[in-house]
Amino acid sequence: MTDQLSASATVIVGAGLAGLRTAERLRRLGHTGPVTVVGAEPHLPYDRPPLSKAVLTDPAAERPPLRAEEYAELDLDLRLGTRATGVDLPGRRLLLDGDAVGYDRLVVATGVRPRLPALFAGWGGVRLLRDWEDCVALRSALASARSVVVVGAGVLGCEVAATARGLGLDVTLVERLDQPLSPVLGPVIGGHVAGLHRAAGVRVLCSTEVTGLKGDGRVAGVELADGMVLPADVVVVAVGSTPNTEWLATSGLELADGVVCDNTGRTSDAHVFAAGDVARFPHPWGPGTVRFEHWTGAVDTAHLVAANLFAERPTALSAVPYFWTDQYGLRLQALGLPAPDDELDVVAGSLAEGRFLAHYHRAGTVTGAVAIGMPGPLAKCRGLIGRPRA
Repeated sequence: MTDQLSASATVIVGAGLAGLRTAERLRRLGHTGPVTVVGAEPHLPYDRPPLSKAVLTDPAAERPPLRAEEYAELDLDLRLGTRATGVDLPGRRLLLDGDAVGYDRLVVATGVRPRLPALFAGWGGVRLLRDWEDCVALRSALASARSVVVVGAGVLGCEVAATARGLGLDVTLVERLDQPLSPVLGPVIGGHVAGLHRAAGVRVLCSTEVTGLKGDGRVAGVELADGMVLPADVVVVAVGSTPNTEWLATSGLELADGVVCDNTGRTSDAHVFAAGDVARFPHPWGPGTVRFEHWTGAVDTAHLVAANLFAERPTALSAVPYFWTDQYGLRLQALGLPAPDDELDVVAGSLAEGRFLAHYHRAGTVTGAVAIGMPGPLAKCRGLIGRPRA
């Protein structure tokens, strides 16, 4: 960076993982100009993955921090508890509630929020899990519950189900698709995950639709399409997320289930970038675009954007997508972006023994890898992703 660019003003909207990592990397790259971080929550940035696991079981647990060092080292203008309401692209101003702040570069890192289908709205005992307040409320609800129904068997739903079962609760996991995690890992691995839950005593109902709730304002049961009613003191809804882009609706930025970027993180406006869950990037080795809704995706895109904000020759995203999930003392890890119908080959261990490494491939190209209990062999697969199958 030149001295002039290093003195330029950067504004980051979103004080979560992606926003904080963007600010940290900017400073490490030598950016000395003002950096403003705007966050809707009143809290300093905290780590979200533990909210569905250890923090959910410990009444004394506090928000897990994302940064151990003093924030003063970063010399940030932290505006927490402040919501962005729009952006003036020609004037390069971020609009806040009753205020505005100018920028040379703007980073959108506003993340996502959980979806709540209409049939669950307004019911006592129905919980979402995304932020700290959600976690505290769910933790309190679980402490006095006997039966829990988790609707949605993605990563979050599976983790909450496993955590609730670890508390000794009667847990039912309801999924409208054929297996848990099938959109991201396909039916074979999804079936294996379902087996882990069933072995732990969770009732797993796949290819099952929820059609209504029972109770007098407070949920007492969950009605399924076949007429079955599941008893429920608590219902946790984990059926996906919606990007936080409403505040950009009239901005002129290109939006499509997220903020559309090129492979450098730049949006349709040359002075605006996006990172984290809200950013939609070109698929790294296939058609279309994708949002990386995982912890490492937020870090990877934040580091990319920080490096490209003032770069004369910006670089393209090259990091291989990666995520993990911890359930029942096991860590499942995955690389790449496999499609649900990609072919799956187990190349080490076996599903039966519960320790394995498997590769996904499609049309002669390796699209992903997944493992339980084989972190080293999985890490060695990074260089295979997106390349021709051997």
